[in-house]
Amino acid sequence: MEVISWHRAPASSSSLCLLFLIFLLSVSMAAAAKKSRMQLNKAQENIMRDILSLVSSAMDSSLTKSWNTSSNPCEWSGVHCTSAASSSFVTRLSLPGYGLFNATILASICLLDTLHSLNLSRNSFTDLPSQFFPCPMKAELQVLDLSYNRLSSHLGNFSGFHELEVLDLSFNSLNDNISTQLNYLPKLRSLNLSSNGFEGPIPTSMVTSLEELVISGNNFSGRIPMGLFRYGNITLLDLSQNNLVGDVPDGFLSFPKLRILLLSENNLTGKIPQSLLNVTTLFRFASNENKLSGSIPQGITTNIRMLDLSYNLLNGEMPSDLLSPDSLETIDLTSNRLEGLIPGNFSRSLYHLRLGRNMLSGSIPESIGNAIRLAYLELDDNQLNGPIPSQLGKCNNMVLMDLSTNKLQGVVPDELRNLQQLEVIKLQTNNFSGYIPRIFSGMTNMEVLNLSANSFSGEIPSTLVLLSKLCYLDLHGNNLNGVIPPSISSLHFLSTLDLRNNQLTGTIPTMPTKIGALILSHNHLQGSIPSSIGALSNLLLLDLSDNHLSGQVPSSFANLKGLIYLSLCYNQLSGPMPELPRGVKVDVTGNPGLTICTEDSDSQYNMASTEDDFRSTTWVATVSFVVAFIISFYWAGIRKDCY
Repeated sequence: MEVISWHRAPASSSSLCLLFLIFLLSVSMAAAAKKSRMQLNKAQENIMRDILSLVSSAMDSSLTKSWNTSSNPCEWSGVHCTSAASSSFVTRLSLPGYGLFNATILASICLLDTLHSLNLSRNSFTDLPSQFFPCPMKAELQVLDLSYNRLSSHLGNFSGFHELEVLDLSFNSLNDNISTQLNYLPKLRSLNLSSNGFEGPIPTSMVTSLEELVISGNNFSGRIPMGLFRYGNITLLDLSQNNLVGDVPDGFLSFPKLRILLLSENNLTGKIPQSLLNVTTLFRFASNENKLSGSIPQGITTNIRMLDLSYNLLNGEMPSDLLSPDSLETIDLTSNRLEGLIPGNFSRSLYHLRLGRNMLSGSIPESIGNAIRLAYLELDDNQLNGPIPSQLGKCNNMVLMDLSTNKLQGVVPDELRNLQQLEVIKLQTNNFSGYIPRIFSGMTNMEVLNLSANSFSGEIPSTLVLLSKLCYLDLHGNNLNGVIPPSISSLHFLSTLDLRNNQLTGTIPTMPTKIGALILSHNHLQGSIPSSIGALSNLLLLDLSDNHLSGQVPSSFANLKGLIYLSLCYNQLSGPMPELPRGVKVDVTGNPGLTICTEDSDSQYNMASTEDDFRSTTWVATVSFVVAFIISFYWAGIRKDCY
């Protein structure tokens, strides 16, 4: 065995050496072939170096390191070459967001007659390349992206772009009517003209092979033309944010491939077209902020997974099958005139449900717990009654829950402790009672907590301090008693605290440093106003009225440079009123021991007996501005950092 092994070893070693040499040779040959293959055509190399000289001053220095005279232009960032015969040619050029603006750059790029794709988005160009002649690039170009530039004036003539398939001119300042300018694009598949200033009727002069038409955010007017329905290959149609009027045509069976239909923010009227129910490929339909009327047709969500009909004039009851299809993801019917009960069959895939600002009645179905993926639930401003269903605790992906302004009652169920992902909970203006549940303290992602205008009683739980991300806390209009927890100062992101109209006692504790609106009026607070309030540099609104506060107003109030409104009325304050920043609206009525210097003709103090007039204007306006501004982002389900 040893002899055999000795004879075979050299043969095996020789084979390994041979294989290794072959491998090195193949790698060397591949590298050489690649180098040869990537050698740019001489004429195009000169063009690219001309472009280099024009862009070097504009491009970001970190990106121009590879754009230098000693390297192969095919290796430059954003440049893609394709080999043909013994040379290579530039076929794709992508230079988005490089601060380019010189029109001469476009003139040079136009000379690249092999270019298939050109991306110059997010720059500062003001002219279209079609305005440059000669422009050999037009002959082969398939994709042109000039979005997010500063293009202005008219669309211009696109004759010569015989191979162009994708044209994106969105987010510019182009204007005027579109009539025949797009006739010269025989292979156009995708057209995006959104967010410009185009006007007139919707263009229908494009080639019938068009698949995507996006013209949102312009000034197109008139009715949706019937000529639009000859584009049988359309998969995406976005006509939103224009000035379209009239009924929506019932001709969508002409779009057998339609996947996304967006008609939002126009002045469209009439009923929801029945033909939409039979477009089996349609998965998203949005026609919010129009004037659609009538009822929601049965079966509309059989195929549609994302439906937005909010802010219309729809009425009647919701179809019984509306929320049940297995593939359903989002429903938004906010601000219509819908009535009746919430359908009891919920899809397990439902992610976003918005039914607020309607006239819905009855109770929230217990079966809502079947919607286990539900993350956004908004049922506000209806006429719902009964308790919060305990089954809602099964929706442990919930991020936002808004049940405000209904007739709901009872206690908050313990099962909600499972909603650990909650960031916004709004239960205000209902008939909830009992203690503020400590389960909220375990929701450590909470940013907005509004329990105002209910019948909660007992003390404010000190465990709320565990909500370290909390930026908005509104408990006003309840029956709360006891003291304001001193630990509230550790809520470092808290920007609004509203505890008015309760029965709170004790002194005012130290407040979080980022507080912007502090409202503690109509309680039984006593003692002096802490001077630390004067260090709250973000404070815009301070209302300590209708309490039992005494002593002097701290001189540190002069440091509240951003203060807009201050109410100290109906307390037992005394001594001189410190000088406040000019322009602050101040109400100190009902403090007979308080002395104010009124020599300044620009004084904004109010000592008169017209408290109702003063507070009904300044109070409402200021509170609405400060509070509504902070929470407005959450109506749309948009998260914002709180500062």
